[in-house]
Amino acid sequence: IQSFEMHYEVHEGIVDKDTLAIHGNLASNAWWEPTIEVLKKQSQGKKPGRFIAAEWRGCGKSQTLLSEKELSLPILANDYNELLKFLNVQGCAVIGHSTGGLIALHSMRSAPSLYSRALLLDPVGATGVQFGPEMYEAFTAMSKSREICAAVMTGTISKSMDTLFLNRLIDDAFHVHPLIWHGVAKMLHSVDFRPELAKIQQPVLVLHGELDAILKKEDSL
Repeated sequence: IQSFEMHYEVHEGIVDKDTLAIHGNLASNAWWEPTIEVLKKQSQGKKPGRFIAAEWRGCGKSQTLLSEKELSLPILANDYNELLKFLNVQGCAVIGHSTGGLIALHSMRSAPSLYSRALLLDPVGATGVQFGPEMYEAFTAMSKSREICAAVMTGTISKSMDTLFLNRLIDDAFHVHPLIWHGVAKMLHSVDFRPELAKIQQPVLVLHGELDAILKKEDSL
């Protein structure tokens, strides 16, 4: 598999223990910025842990993506495990949003010593997501038009969000690598992580928002 440069950010002193944050599909580290600002105010930089946000292949500032094969969950999970080894992190907490939640579970299963617990926010379920032809058509339309991308993204995000920040999220979505648009959907279509769930020993907390219009609670974990 082609090696790549993973973009990551480390925020010192804002959490109780080292914490890895994994964003969802069509996203970037920008999605964690409101959380980071709250943590900074609460901690005043005096806590012992680091908040580590990293972008997966084809998203944000991470490079490179040469094939849809690189969007397999084992490969994406291994990228995060290698990052933690590089940063000399052991027993960290992990937060995963949407598809990032499923990546987090794969990471924990493949390298359990690196993780102590997980918080999954509206995660994709163990059997993935089954997208119909109309969704692939929608992804294609989003990839070709920022206006369409903005319309879809705006429908998934709180109406109270700052307009400038919302535009940043839309820009990051619109500028993902071209292979992301259909590649992630294809990957999630063939997922079945159920046999591995019982083998995860660390505590896992799943939170699901009542207003999530994209991923229904019954399709989550």
